[in-house]
Amino acid sequence: MIVEVGCAKVDITPEMPVPLAGFAVRGNAPYEGIRSRIYLRAVYMRQPGEGGAVRTALLVSADLLWWGSDRVPGLLAKLKERWGLEKETVVLHGTHSHSGPQTGFGFHRLLGAADAGYVGYLEDKLMEAVEAAAANVEPVTIERGAGECRIGVQRRRYADGQAFGGEYPDGLMDPELSVIRFRTRAGTDKAIIVHYACHPVTAHQNYVSSEFTGTAAEEMERRLGDGALCLYLQGACGDINIFKSSAPAAMTDDYDQIRYFGMKFADAASAVLNSRMSGVKPVLLQGCSYSVPLPLKPLESKEELEAIAGKRQQPYDEWAVEMLSRGDTRATELVLEMNRLDIADGFAILTMNAEVVVEYGLYIKEISSGSVWPVPYSNGMIGYVPTREQIRCGGYEPLQSTYYFYMPGRFEESIEDTLRGKLDEIVGD
Repeated sequence: MIVEVGCAKVDITPEMPVPLAGFAVRGNAPYEGIRSRIYLRAVYMRQPGEGGAVRTALLVSADLLWWGSDRVPGLLAKLKERWGLEKETVVLHGTHSHSGPQTGFGFHRLLGAADAGYVGYLEDKLMEAVEAAAANVEPVTIERGAGECRIGVQRRRYADGQAFGGEYPDGLMDPELSVIRFRTRAGTDKAIIVHYACHPVTAHQNYVSSEFTGTAAEEMERRLGDGALCLYLQGACGDINIFKSSAPAAMTDDYDQIRYFGMKFADAASAVLNSRMSGVKPVLLQGCSYSVPLPLKPLESKEELEAIAGKRQQPYDEWAVEMLSRGDTRATELVLEMNRLDIADGFAILTMNAEVVVEYGLYIKEISSGSVWPVPYSNGMIGYVPTREQIRCGGYEPLQSTYYFYMPGRFEESIEDTLRGKLDEIVGD
C-alpha cells in the first residue's frame, strides 16, 4: 500500500487593513501594520487502490485563529465538487495565531469582526493551494518521531473553588513535540508535519503576524530546503500559553520574543528529525466523523436577557442582543464535531471544532498509546471545551469566553464524562 503526497504554500496576508481576531483589547480596529506575512499550507494525499479506485485526504494549516463554522460547510461542498474530497478526510486547521484576520461571521465583534472581502480572498486562496498541491503528488515514505519542547506553560491555577490566571510552570502541560516526515523516493524531504500544544499569543499589538508557529514553520522550511513544506498542527492548548517569562530578561520586544520562541521550537523539531525516526507504513486512507452533543446549563429568560442588554456593559450587552434575536431557536446544546483520519500504521489525527483544554489532549494520547494526535481548531469553532473542575471554578475558559463566542449558554459539568466516554470509543486501544 502506498500514499502519494502533494504540497502547496500560498500567501494569505491581507493587503488592506482589516480587524485582527483574538484580542478584545484591540477594540476591533483595523490592523496598524504587517510584521510578517501569513500563509496557508496544504498537504494533499492520494492513495491509488484496486480497480482504479482512489482515496484522497487534505490537511490545511493556516496562520489564523481558526476557520469559521458558518463558512466550513460551503468550503467542504466545493472541495467535494472539485476534487472529490469527503468531509471526513478534510482538515481545515488554524494554528490559533491571534494576529491574523477573522474567518467567520458568527462571533462577537470584539473577537474581531470578519471582513467579507478578505474572507472571499482567503477561500479563493484555499482552492488555489489545493489545486497546486494536487498537481505535484508523488509517492512518499513516512517516518515518525517525537521529542520535547518547553515553551508552553499552564495559564490557570484552581484553588478554593476559584480560577487564577498567570504562568504556572508546575501546572499541567504537554511537552511532547511530534513530527511526521514525508520523503520522496529520491530521499528528499517532501513535507513535515509538526504537532505541539501552545497558544500563539506572544504579541498583543494590532499587527499582522504569523506568531511563533509561523516563524517556526518558515525556519524549518529554510533548514529543509528544496521547497519542502512544514505544516504546523496545533494541539489541545486551551489552557496553555507561551511561556513568555522564560525568554531572556533583556528581551522585552514581543516580536523579538516571537522569533526567540519560534527558533527554540525549530531547534527542538530539528533535533527530532536528526534523531532515529521510525518508518511507518501507510494504512487505508480513511476518515470517520463523529458528533457529540454537549448540553448547556439552563438558559437566561427573555426578561433576563433584556436586563443584561439594558446595562450596556461589554461584551455582555451585545451577546444578550444576539441571543434575543435568536428567540426560540436558541440552542440548549452545542455539538462537538470530530473527524478521525487514519494515515499510517499507529498514526491518526483527531480533529475537533473547538478550543479544547490540555487535559483532553493528554487523555487522547494516553488511551491511544500516542497513536492519535489531538488537533482542535479544525473545521469550525464552537468555543472552549473545559473540564468539570474548570466549569465549577469559573474563569475565562468556561465562563467569560462564552460571550465572545456567542455561545447560547455555559456548559454543564457533565460534558467531561460525555466527552471522555466518546473518546474511549473513538481512539481507545
